[in-house]
Amino acid sequence: MRLKSPAPTDGAPASPAEKPTAYRTIGSLATGGLLVIFGVIFLFAFGLSSESHPVGVVVGLLMIVGGVVGGIYPAAFSYGEQLVIRNPFRRIEIAWPRVESVSARLSMVVETLPEEGRRGKYTIWAIPVSMHERRKSDRAAAKQARQAKADAARAASRAGDVGGYGSMRARHHDPVESLAFADQAVAEMRDRQRACSTPVEQAKPTAVTWTWYTVGPFAVAVALLVAAIAGAF
Repeated sequence: MRLKSPAPTDGAPASPAEKPTAYRTIGSLATGGLLVIFGVIFLFAFGLSSESHPVGVVVGLLMIVGGVVGGIYPAAFSYGEQLVIRNPFRRIEIAWPRVESVSARLSMVVETLPEEGRRGKYTIWAIPVSMHERRKSDRAAAKQARQAKADAARAASRAGDVGGYGSMRARHHDPVESLAFADQAVAEMRDRQRACSTPVEQAKPTAVTWTWYTVGPFAVAVALLVAAIAGAF
């Protein structure tokens, strides 16, 4: 699912304050939401019943935390000056001049230029690579190419019938729209990178921070589950 900001019409680069393009998938949001719902059900079913079941309660808690951390929270945000990656346990901020490549093979990966003697390689959790979706988009692109060829042939035929005048109206089609989700993200991020005019010397260094507000609750939930299974309570 892409939430796109309005593109400039005069070819000017996007303002850093402009609302970014946000990337996240409906599938991960739905999966995270379902885990949260089932986790709440577990909490009520095993915690408020006549006989409480600590393991069931903690499993419900772990499902809620896992649904939020692994499904609802992850996202990527493409700004005019930088890319912000929100993975389950880390937040990564990369200025576009420091990006060396953006690719979507088995997973969506951003590689950065060497900083402090080493390159960075970061996977975007929120943008999965689907081979099925890619094959589907390839079939759609082939179908559109055949349709465009047929339209051109009909237009040429009509032009010949009326003595060279008249033609069919060309259909507007953005080729990026027919790509798979990950490939769309790659194309748009590369466009953002090309549009950024900040020299690499003036670009902010890549910032990678652990998000303790996601690591902490997940670690506590896992520890409680281990303790409950061990019979600590």
